[in-house]
Amino acid sequence: MTTLRETFVKQILDLQTPALVAINAKTERSLKAAISAEDGDTLVVHRGAEELRDQVLGATDCFVEILLSVVTHDDAPDAAADAVMEVAHPIVMAYTHGAIIDIQQGNTDEPKYTNGRACVVTTHYLIHYRRSESSLSA
Repeated sequence: MTTLRETFVKQILDLQTPALVAINAKTERSLKAAISAEDGDTLVVHRGAEELRDQVLGATDCFVEILLSVVTHDDAPDAAADAVMEVAHPIVMAYTHGAIIDIQQGNTDEPKYTNGRACVVTTHYLIHYRRSESSLSA
């Protein structure tokens, strides 16, 4: 079994891959692997914090951050990240799953240089979903 939050990450990543090929960008699940790459732009789909809010009648409302980080080796990392996010953002906002109640875009972080070569720009998305109180996967 897979948790719902991991299902969301995997499905969003899978939806991004064919769209990003058209702009010569790659997708990755691992931020470490993307930063280690030698060149190009890579969209990493990963998750941030999760907050549990309401628990009523055996159901739990959860809010999980899904992070889209663009790792780029471009001289203008903010522009490169924007080009990738222009393709990626509508895919996230259109994503559906039976457990999801709402998806909201959050903040975008400033460019962060990682190893002298790569730069990471992360956009935060908040997914509100409902699951069984006794299961992370249903």
